[in-house]
Amino acid sequence: MGKARKARPHKAKVNPTGLVDVNALIDQELANGKSDSPIQAIVDQLQSASTEDKICGLQTLATICHNDVNIGAVVESDIVRIAASLLMDSDLSVRHATAGAFRNLSVQSVEICEYMVDQDVLTPLLALLNRYTTATGVEWKPTFDKTLPDQMDEKSDTFLQAVNLLWNLCESTSVALDSFNQTQLLESFVKCLNVEVYGKEIAVAVAQCLLVISEDNAAAWRILSNFGNELSLLLALEGDYPSVLLRTVAAGIIANVPALSATYLSQLFQALSKTLDVNHRAALNSVTSSLPLLTQKDVADLEVTDDTQMEQESAEQSFQRRRRADMPSEVEMEVRNVGWLLQAQRIAAEILTNICSTEEDEWQDDMDEDNLSEAESVHDYETNGANVSIQNTDKLPVEVLEAIKSLGFVEKLWQKAQPLAENVGQILAENDKNLLKRVNNLRASSMLCLHNLCNNISSDDLGGAEGIYQVWLELGQQVFQGHQNPKLLEASTSLMRATLEHLRKSPELFKQMSESDLQLMLNGVTDCQDAEIRANWLRMLGILGCLLPEPLIKLIIDFVLTTCLKEKDLWTISEAMDSMMDIFAENDWNQVVHDLSMVPKCKELDRHLKSKLKQSKRELNERYPAVCTVRTNLSRFCKYLETEMKKFKPSMDT
Repeated sequence: MGKARKARPHKAKVNPTGLVDVNALIDQELANGKSDSPIQAIVDQLQSASTEDKICGLQTLATICHNDVNIGAVVESDIVRIAASLLMDSDLSVRHATAGAFRNLSVQSVEICEYMVDQDVLTPLLALLNRYTTATGVEWKPTFDKTLPDQMDEKSDTFLQAVNLLWNLCESTSVALDSFNQTQLLESFVKCLNVEVYGKEIAVAVAQCLLVISEDNAAAWRILSNFGNELSLLLALEGDYPSVLLRTVAAGIIANVPALSATYLSQLFQALSKTLDVNHRAALNSVTSSLPLLTQKDVADLEVTDDTQMEQESAEQSFQRRRRADMPSEVEMEVRNVGWLLQAQRIAAEILTNICSTEEDEWQDDMDEDNLSEAESVHDYETNGANVSIQNTDKLPVEVLEAIKSLGFVEKLWQKAQPLAENVGQILAENDKNLLKRVNNLRASSMLCLHNLCNNISSDDLGGAEGIYQVWLELGQQVFQGHQNPKLLEASTSLMRATLEHLRKSPELFKQMSESDLQLMLNGVTDCQDAEIRANWLRMLGILGCLLPEPLIKLIIDFVLTTCLKEKDLWTISEAMDSMMDIFAENDWNQVVHDLSMVPKCKELDRHLKSKLKQSKRELNERYPAVCTVRTNLSRFCKYLETEMKKFKPSMDT
């Protein structure tokens, strides 16, 4: 989402504007729990005839948005609906303050964006943006202050805030996207990608807005397909990190539009490769050495201001003075640019994930359990090799596969997935949690892209069994090192699971695995609070059950059965049972079945699945057919085990 514009605390202890001190108001009222009083005060200011009062109220609204405690009070009031009309206020400074406040509010959550749309923020927002394209029939261009690097005038900055707000709303709700489709703004937005005319900030914001708008949007495709030349030129951008981000987002827009992606596929891959080539570790090392200087910036000399001089200022002069006071330092600009680099590389990983997806293994949404034929939905456990791994074939188009191999995307993504050096991570955690979040998002997106590649290209093209095994080991070492971010842990275990699928034919690689090694994984399941991550662990245990010797297989089966009898999440049970049944595809393991009393336990799980399945159809969504298949397989598996046990004569030495 568009980054929030945080209100910067003034260093001066004087109040040169004569306006109410926003921070003092919040400290005095909100901190005391009197949430109704300041909200009503803001409403009164917004409805005032005074421009100064309106701006003061909007500045207060922009500031309280950063505190989750205050969001509820904002939603319960009519403040958003009242403020929305100010996007079209006759005063430019009021429009600017309104767009900035709403941008801050929109980054809080998807639910807040939906609420803003319900409060009809879109109508004045789109009308405001339309002013920049049709005013007097002259094409609007921003004005920059040559004395300040990349600092635009108030009208241009209002446009920037409005675009970021639109981006957040369109990303959060289809209503906003449908409303945008009914405007004539798209063509003018494409023109704003010209950095030479519109500057980096506007070009990047518009590009990211277009990236969201172009996703699964045929109405936008029809227009964007006419701008292939303009968009493809951005793929050749070189230089600083803002240029890297703009190049990458342009690649994402092209990838979203079928007609363009087919035409510019080769250039698109080259652009993504260049983005992933940038050494993000070196960039982070550089910025972390400067981060502690940010805290020193707040210590400054008092600003002495001539009140008479201020009274004679024009509105534009006042804006420029405030803009100059709020100008980011060199360190802050470096932090922003490194953040843009991390964002670009995350987007590159996500674009590759989408390009390298296939529909071959996806379930159709309209499938029903009654439509699953017995031949399609059950294993024949009496036929050896019934569940042979299919991870030895490439499923991608030739041109995509060749690009993946020739440009070394697997290796590049693996580098982006690696954890930071401990000291770098510590500095980020203490000084810039937002930058650390972007690092974690990049790692997670890289691992999920590799997971997708594992599902769609052969073991040889992934580096061979030995190389895949080393990746699996390294991931295992990472996930067991202290507290893990849940998003990263899910991505790590998903990739571990995908790599392990490629090793089904390489049991020799696991001959050194001991019971204590296996116990680490069992503990991972036991200690995990996230159902998706538990499902990954249990699926891995099932695959290992096809590779390890009988004593460890017995331990795995016993653990899976015991865990599933306690598990409440239906998808996790389904994944675990499906994986466990794979263990019996090439070996009956009758002694293990007897020793663990598997027949009654599996029957109990079968009853549990049947009773829960119909009531969970809506909850499972597209996973419902897959769970139906497992349930059908489990019923057949129970009958198979029962038949085998009637013929089996157990060994008394066990």
